[in-house]
Amino acid sequence: FSFRRVTNSLSTLSFPKSRCALWDGTPTGDKMLLHLSPCVQLTEKALRLAQRHVRHSSRPQLHCFFLGSVCVDLGEEGVTVTLDRFDPGRDQNGIRVPSASLPGDMCASCVFTSDPSALVQSEAELHQALQQSICGRQSLDLSQILRLRLHVVWTQALDSTHFSLTWSCVSPATSVHVEPIRAVHVIPTALLRSLTSPARPAANSRQKGFVTMDQTRKLLLLLESDPKALSLPLVGVWFSGATHVHSPQVWAWILRFLYSAAIQDRVLSESGSFLLLLFASTHRAPQFFQCKVNGPELCYQLLTGNHNVNIHPSIFFHLSGAGSRGQQSKQGLPNFPHSRHVLQLLRWDPKAFPGQLRDIVPPACPGSSPGPPPGM
Repeated sequence: FSFRRVTNSLSTLSFPKSRCALWDGTPTGDKMLLHLSPCVQLTEKALRLAQRHVRHSSRPQLHCFFLGSVCVDLGEEGVTVTLDRFDPGRDQNGIRVPSASLPGDMCASCVFTSDPSALVQSEAELHQALQQSICGRQSLDLSQILRLRLHVVWTQALDSTHFSLTWSCVSPATSVHVEPIRAVHVIPTALLRSLTSPARPAANSRQKGFVTMDQTRKLLLLLESDPKALSLPLVGVWFSGATHVHSPQVWAWILRFLYSAAIQDRVLSESGSFLLLLFASTHRAPQFFQCKVNGPELCYQLLTGNHNVNIHPSIFFHLSGAGSRGQQSKQGLPNFPHSRHVLQLLRWDPKAFPGQLRDIVPPACPGSSPGPPPGM
């Protein structure tokens, strides 16, 4: 089969008349659980930049943003969000939006205030934005599967500045049960050959798509960008470039298959399972898995907590210009010492806390405390 021939025949593709026993679901290995294990970090440099901006603002309450990146951890066990850039934001049609965000950036909304009694905004809009990302038609990025909001109360003392950070994180709580099964015959298209050839894309090149079936119960791989894919009966998904099936990127792509409003026809087995074909960077042949979730609804979890840190004057830059700490960088910003220090706001592993999907208080970091500051 040529790729052009298969593409032209999609409109005439005949799905099996019977939707029963479409593949052999006999397990060939142990069952695994796919979930999200996020870690969120905020750099001291970004926090100090925000503090500098707040000190020069006349507003009692300032709405701004922290920007950063999302990366898959070594071993693909979880994801780490590193917020390392401060964005003062701008007003757009009466709404505060980031002014320097780039595609793929993680954006955390933040409210700075010196009033501890100031109200924190509702997480309802975080929930709505997350649902739109997962259930929408656009390509799903890891930066879209977490929604973060911070509320920072700062108090100035003679010898230090105290920051009390209260954060909220909304993320999908759906866990996916996967187990390896016997291989199912795949129609040999140009796409399949490109995914299995020695010259296949590099390990860091991720590709993904959907899986349909012809009348002979042979699988046909479709690219995510194929405009006809969403109207065909789909029996599962495929993913290329990950090393392990428990990769967060595989989990996120499964969520898109399950909950995207653009998919018209999902074909599940009698047990409610669907197929996953993994073209791992360590295997030339695809690995076959059967996947299942506990229920049809998209579940969410709200993680909340607080973090307190004191920063002493010696750590802040000097405006006098004396010494290396007072020198201005080429971008017009001060050179901050200890810029690589981070505050770990969140490390969450559902396996360690089964059944607990709510308030989390992160462990204390050096120079910080998990509780409220003395006298507050």
